[in-house]
Amino acid sequence: MPETPEVHKEIIEIKREVREIRQAQDAIFHQDRKKWEDHLFKVVQNNPDALRVLLAIDGTKSVKDLEKECGLKRMKCWRILHKLDNGGIISKLEETKKGSLIYIKRRWYTVLRLDDQVSKILTSGSLQS
Repeated sequence: MPETPEVHKEIIEIKREVREIRQAQDAIFHQDRKKWEDHLFKVVQNNPDALRVLLAIDGTKSVKDLEKECGLKRMKCWRILHKLDNGGIISKLEETKKGSLIYIKRRWYTVLRLDDQVSKILTSGSLQS
């Protein structure tokens, strides 16, 4: 059913409001960057396997794919994913890939581009606290 001019106008307004909310959220994330970084490193607790799993998560790979890519046994990978999920760093998508869960990084993590920092820390071998 084609949308009416009124519905189209309403959709445009909702999109504008969502964009403004996101911009305000992003500003708060940047303002509280240190808090988010501290939270991240508290959750990963000097665990290079957790950092590798976090870097591998891209919203398309299943848990099975993550296990293979990171070279982890099933239970260890699941424990890491559970810890990252409970810590609010990642979340499960509703979709699955061949019955295996898919995870994405939370918005604050992505907005702050923490993959860059995690990658540097992993390659240098020194975790911050």
